Amino acid sequence: MHRLIAPIVFSTVMIIGTGASLMLYNNAELATERRAEDLAGQVVDRVSLRLSQHFALLRATNAFFAATPNRIRHTQFDKIIAGFDLEDNYPGLQGIGFAEAISPSEDDALGAILKRDYGADAKVWPETDQAERAAITLLEPLTDRNHAAIGYDMYSEPVRRAAIQKAYETGDMVASGPVELVQEITAIKQAGFLVYSRYEDTDMPGAYEGLHPSVGRKPTRGLVYAPFRAGDLFITALSQKPTLPVVLQARDLDDKSRPLFKSALYDDVEQFGSRVTRVMEVAGRKWVLDIRVKNKTAWTLQTAAPYVSFTAFFLLAAMLAWITHSQLRAVRTAKTMQKLSEKNLIEKDLLLQEMKHRIKNSIARILAMARQTAHHSETIEDYSESLTARLQAMANAQDALTRSHWQRADLSDLLSKELRQVLGEDQFGGTISGPKVELDETTVQAFALTFHELATNALKYSDVAKDNAALSVTWSLEQKGKVRNLHLAWKERSENVLAAPEHKGFGTKLIDANIRGELRGTIERRFETHGLTVEITVPLPENGRSKAKSKAGAAATAGAGKEPDNKA
Repeated sequence: MHRLIAPIVFSTVMIIGTGASLMLYNNAELATERRAEDLAGQVVDRVSLRLSQHFALLRATNAFFAATPNRIRHTQFDKIIAGFDLEDNYPGLQGIGFAEAISPSEDDALGAILKRDYGADAKVWPETDQAERAAITLLEPLTDRNHAAIGYDMYSEPVRRAAIQKAYETGDMVASGPVELVQEITAIKQAGFLVYSRYEDTDMPGAYEGLHPSVGRKPTRGLVYAPFRAGDLFITALSQKPTLPVVLQARDLDDKSRPLFKSALYDDVEQFGSRVTRVMEVAGRKWVLDIRVKNKTAWTLQTAAPYVSFTAFFLLAAMLAWITHSQLRAVRTAKTMQKLSEKNLIEKDLLLQEMKHRIKNSIARILAMARQTAHHSETIEDYSESLTARLQAMANAQDALTRSHWQRADLSDLLSKELRQVLGEDQFGGTISGPKVELDETTVQAFALTFHELATNALKYSDVAKDNAALSVTWSLEQKGKVRNLHLAWKERSENVLAAPEHKGFGTKLIDANIRGELRGTIERRFETHGLTVEITVPLPENGRSKAKSKAGAAATAGAGKEPDNKA
């Protein structure tokens, strides 16, 4: 469970941080949407304001026509329109004109007026199958583009005709659908539209029938109108200071055959992402403006806040998780140290108990050997020499264990040391051979005393003192299931005939106590004609100390026989 605390802390902080970051991100998105809505509103306001100015100019022109008692001539109208300075003050507006309502039968009469004002080539055009015409008689400023439209019958074209009819019926300003203006005589063309304002002579309403256009008489009915290039209108609105970071596409809601305007970068969605659609009413028609707002390239506090928040919460979560993990690890370490301390105290107590037990066993073994040695010694010197040698054997075993940190000792080293001590460096030249065998403490103590007793008897009764090759010691290992047995063969050669003793002496009992009692092994002695063979078999523990109790060995040693015997 403790391992889950740090991940839980990290997850909890990250959940809170993610929620806060998402909230900031949503606020940033809402701010972007509000910005787009605001910019779209500014675009609509700019276009609407310019159109309102243009429409006001049309109303003023219509009022001027109504107030003038005679037909307005081209030169007279030119001076009036020139005063407005349309090119500088009204970008997008191509001019202001007048289209007179006549019947096709009056083409020649109106053509005469056009030739008077615009030259011999001026005429009413094109041919029409309609019962009425709306021929352009005035259009200023008279540029080359506008001159191309003089005499054009706008009633002959369906889109224009629909707007004209609606203007006649309602009396309101009416815009046409998207058209290509007659003025588009260059290679670069734009979509256009026209706005019509109905004109009628209030003194003679509806009396144009049967009357022919005359130089001396003002028109009975017609249209004051303005042609617009939609591209110029929108470009002017968008480029007005301050420049708006938007692109747009404008189209007529009822006529989708061609767009009114499309910005050059409108399709670049990487630069212009946010999209807002606005519908605006223009003189009786509805325009749809698809506006795209340019993405902000520079980071602001609002746009950077979600990412900064997420990063900060991530670092906070990682730091808290690390601190929690460190604290838990410190707690676990403290608990582990506490357990180790408790374990060390227990082991220390066990070690003290074991040392106490070992000292007690060693003292018991020494006392037993001292009693038995005294029993079998004839003089003080014999007693001292025999006891000293046996104690030295025990000391050698302790030295071998001490070198291995009281764990294990090598059998070959232990045997060689005992033989050299008893037989002497110059007398021992016999053969010892066998695999490397590591003995635990109990086995080392038992074998040290056994080797000492066997070597002492060999020195006394065999030819080892005369021939240092008269002694041979070999051993081998045998695995039986999970038990590993050590087989050791001690062979002595003698010129004299050796016979088995009638009674067991102290040395024999000491060896039996060590091998059979201490190590739970077996020992067999064979007295041959010219020698002695002793075969010892003991089980070796795989790991750790021997299961045999030191106390049992000590008891066996203490209970060794008391009868005198000089041959093991």
